Amino acid sequence: MREASHTLKLSAATMLAMLLGSYLYSSSADAADLRDISKVNGGIKITADERVGDVSSVNGGIDLGSGASAERLETVNGGIDLDERVEIERAETVNGGIRVGSDVNVHGSLSTVNGGIRTNPGTVIDGDVRTVNGKITLRETRIGEDVQTSNGDILLTDGTIVEGDIIVKGRRSWIARILSFDYNPPRITIDEDSSVLGDIHLYREVNLDLADGAVVGNVIEHF
Repeated sequence: MREASHTLKLSAATMLAMLLGSYLYSSSADAADLRDISKVNGGIKITADERVGDVSSVNGGIDLGSGASAERLETVNGGIDLDERVEIERAETVNGGIRVGSDVNVHGSLSTVNGGIRTNPGTVIDGDVRTVNGKITLRETRIGEDVQTSNGDILLTDGTIVEGDIIVKGRRSWIARILSFDYNPPRITIDEDSSVLGDIHLYREVNLDLADGAVVGNVIEHF
């Protein structure tokens, strides 16, 4: 009787191991089967709830429908548009903005060179948000690392939380100072419901607008 019970337990354990192994293999195979999409000229549209791998374009935008998922999104000349409930690894463009719908998950960073970044409520970005020339507008969004710009405004509203620092990089060259008589420095605006858990690092002159009730660390000037 004991031997039969032992054999039954062994068989059950073996079956469980086979089922788990099959599940892990299936999950791994599904991840490996995600198709990469690449274009030189033309935009790329990922339909709602579609799952893909890396998506890249040279001259064209990238648009992910609601509930879609992808790994890396990269374009040179074009914007990136993420509808609600999208999940990606990271997104990067050179000449174009990034618009993020509500309840989006970004496991890495969002970055642009010439273009703004705008998020909507419920979005979580685990990495950085970076621009060079473009406005950053974050609504009810959690940023896991830093928010950084050189020549753009930063607006935090509706309970946005930046767990890292806000960084405004760079100084204008002497040529830019001579030619830009009507120069307006970037503006950082943080409403009463939003917070920066790190510090604000300024490497150039900035207009700082902090509402009563806004939670921020130290404001450090490096110029």
